[in-house]
Amino acid sequence: MPKLFYPDFFNDVFGPIMQPGSSGSFAGTSRVGRIARYTLKSEPKRVRILFNPGDHHMKSLGNMMDDRGYLGGLQDFSTDDIRLFDAHELARQEGISYEFGELPSDNSWPGSTTFELAGAEGDTAVLTARSIGGGMVSTYTIHGFPIVWQADTFALLAWDEEPAFLHEAEQKVRERLHDLLEAVYYEDGEGRHALFIEFSSLPDETAFDEIFGDRTEWRHLPALLPVVTTRNRRPQLFKNVQEWRQVSEERGISFVQAAIEYEKGFSGWTDQQVWAYFEKINDILFNQIHALETVGYDRAKDTPNLPIYGRAWNRYLQSGKVLEDPITRHIITHAMSTNAKLPGTKIVPGPMGTGGGYLYSAIDAVREAHGFSHEKVIEGLIVAAGLGAIAFTNAQASGNSGCVGESGICCAMGSGAITWMAGGDGQQVENAASMALQASLGIPCDPIPGGKEFPCITRTIRAAVTAPLYADLALSGIDPLIPYHEVLLAIEENRKNSSESMLHCGINAAPCAKQCQSCFQSEQMAGKLNYEADASC
Repeated sequence: MPKLFYPDFFNDVFGPIMQPGSSGSFAGTSRVGRIARYTLKSEPKRVRILFNPGDHHMKSLGNMMDDRGYLGGLQDFSTDDIRLFDAHELARQEGISYEFGELPSDNSWPGSTTFELAGAEGDTAVLTARSIGGGMVSTYTIHGFPIVWQADTFALLAWDEEPAFLHEAEQKVRERLHDLLEAVYYEDGEGRHALFIEFSSLPDETAFDEIFGDRTEWRHLPALLPVVTTRNRRPQLFKNVQEWRQVSEERGISFVQAAIEYEKGFSGWTDQQVWAYFEKINDILFNQIHALETVGYDRAKDTPNLPIYGRAWNRYLQSGKVLEDPITRHIITHAMSTNAKLPGTKIVPGPMGTGGGYLYSAIDAVREAHGFSHEKVIEGLIVAAGLGAIAFTNAQASGNSGCVGESGICCAMGSGAITWMAGGDGQQVENAASMALQASLGIPCDPIPGGKEFPCITRTIRAAVTAPLYADLALSGIDPLIPYHEVLLAIEENRKNSSESMLHCGINAAPCAKQCQSCFQSEQMAGKLNYEADASC
């Protein structure tokens, strides 16, 4: 039976739990790097990390810490490992030679990254994979075999010139191990054959040792997503808010419980497990929006690419001259803490890297102002997750759609969550999300390399502070005409019909932005594109 794939609350929307940064460019790249590490038999000692020339990725390399993500993952650092920030230095300490560059010509997978690796024991590997947004990844080739895998299962890859041996090995694996999902055979056109087996739980590697031994090459690849694919996954419960409301009405359950049922159908978890994971997310987000207060505004350190803007905001706040109302002030204070991206302060995307912190900035400020219960906050996060899953279902909820796919959807999720917390129903939740999303159409995703978080900071803070606005409009009875999922379909249609420049150039057309990019490449990335380790290491 083919695996069922559809957007999940914890894999796609509020995932992964990570160090602060971009979910696609920091967490996703670290996952690609970890896959690369496991394609080797021994510890990595040399790697070339290569991009398609046509993607022009080298122009922005490092701006969203993707370089550190790739190198950190290669050293087996998970998405929430603080060592990711020091990936260059730690790789050099381990004697790993590395080079970032371009392939001679574009391959068949736009946006992909190719790893050419050599291990300490002389083994080699080649991986082509991609961070596909939101921390999710996909492989295209592993060791020359056309394997498409999303790190959603535990996997075994074995290859040999004799397919009969692999078939015998498969039967032995089936006899020894449980939770086997599927087994697929591949050929590389050069006389080599491969067996790729996926499991829904961690297999006993000693069984692989006994079955394969030194007879042939094999690798065990770990699952990297919090929710692993199983045979029992049920079809997607709803794809738009209308269907979501319908499930609630037909089953006689609350709007929130219908969302929980969606997640249970995907993960196979219990109500208690789903609720407990949302509690975990809530704790991380709460710590994130208070991180600057905890560390101290004057102790938090600026970095070359990101000043602590919250320090200036706090001084201004203390001056008593702030023009905004109390709730908006509160949201901005939380959002500035989110923006600071302090190493060691774990975050949860929603959908972009720091999006969870921005929408939670609004949720927590409204909670405190109106005395909403902790339970209502968790319910708000569950509603936000449902809106996020619908977004991922109907559009590319990422910068590939422009900033509407990031800050726009973040605002929609926050607006719907606050509407529910304030007593709104499912229809009003949809109306709030639709209005928030309509207001965000047409904004490009155009971070300036070396631009100290601009223009992203202005848009993400706007998303946070306007979330209560759209909640109020929906609660007042205003009908935005366009259902939420139809706005998403419009976003997807615009993405398909828009040029790369329309979706991504934006402010980067400004002369000052071009100067920032030039300085970034010549100064901040100087010496980081390649490193040759001492031969004695």
